[in-house]
Amino acid sequence: MTPPTPALPRPTDPPAAMPRAAPLRLLRHLAGLALLVPGLLPGAESPPRAAPSRPGATAESAPAGRPPVRRIGRVEHVALPDVARALGLQFTAADQGRGASLKGPGVAAAFEADSREATLNGLRLFLGDPVALAGGVLCLSRADFERSVAPVLRPGFGLDPRPAPKVIVLDAGHGGQDPGRVNTPLKINEKTLTLDVARRVRRLLEADGFKVVLTRESDTFIALPQRAAASNLARADAFVSIHFNALPQDARTAGVEVYTFPPRGQRSTNSWSPGAKEDAEHHASPVHRVDGWSALLAHSLHVRLVGDLKAPDRGRKLMHLAVLRPLQAPGVLVECGFLTSEAEARRIATPEYRQQLAAALAAGIRDYARAVAAARRPARASPAPSSR
Repeated sequence: MTPPTPALPRPTDPPAAMPRAAPLRLLRHLAGLALLVPGLLPGAESPPRAAPSRPGATAESAPAGRPPVRRIGRVEHVALPDVARALGLQFTAADQGRGASLKGPGVAAAFEADSREATLNGLRLFLGDPVALAGGVLCLSRADFERSVAPVLRPGFGLDPRPAPKVIVLDAGHGGQDPGRVNTPLKINEKTLTLDVARRVRRLLEADGFKVVLTRESDTFIALPQRAAASNLARADAFVSIHFNALPQDARTAGVEVYTFPPRGQRSTNSWSPGAKEDAEHHASPVHRVDGWSALLAHSLHVRLVGDLKAPDRGRKLMHLAVLRPLQAPGVLVECGFLTSEAEARRIATPEYRQQLAAALAAGIRDYARAVAAARRPARASPAPSSR
């Protein structure tokens, strides 16, 4: 697994050009409007928030169709009963209020107080913030709701529409002098396996009419920023980075993981481990513009990898990955299995299993494309794929 990399220097936007002189009449008009519409001009006061219903939590009104936002500590949250109403789902409390589920046609989610692990359509999801219990009500962080959960339970909810995906960029991890993970007894290495799988996925997707671009076509080293740049140059509609995992001195751990870039202000999943450094990034990165669609792409691939391959589910997780940060399209990184697992590595070493793996990835991309197309229709979007 590629370790987290330091954040790239943040690009800054050029200052907007200002008119040399504004008509006095226009300024007076705007000043008058500012008195009637707070927040119209920079520095104007925003409408006051509603009085808090309990210590430590504040609530504010939300746009129509969105659940109200409440602040618990430093993090904005939404109550799960409000989430259910906003998404048209059924809310059910459990475990004396410490657990809850959301259910609807073809979709389901389950949450537990003080936990970052949830289930979404039967699959493991690691949230960016623990679920909070405040005043007897379970609350999800606003970032998790808007950028990780809602995009799967109701694709397109609150998101800018995306065009129907046509251009897919496949990134075969490592290459050249960087072999990635190596299994010496089986004489296999990650860089060779990822390129083989990427080529197989390309053949399957091209047969369906997609345009597919590979970030590398041979055993060459491509720097991580160049991989993202190639995706942006191709005007990709989706970016999938293909990798294999490893755990030294562990021959039993197996399974698949799917990673997206953490939403702004949220930590990588691994940074919650004891002794790990907090790594939240509070500046905006290009890929943040498509957080919700990346979550849907990740879920679509997650469903197929776990369901079609019957692979152990190690979850959908967050990591500040340099290959994802500069993307202008939805992007994910998939860990397709462990080269250190005796049983799983033997399967991965066979062309037959790699073809099954490629078929699962291609099917996940097709599922994502269908969900994006459905979300563009005036009627309510179809539910995201559920686990088998």
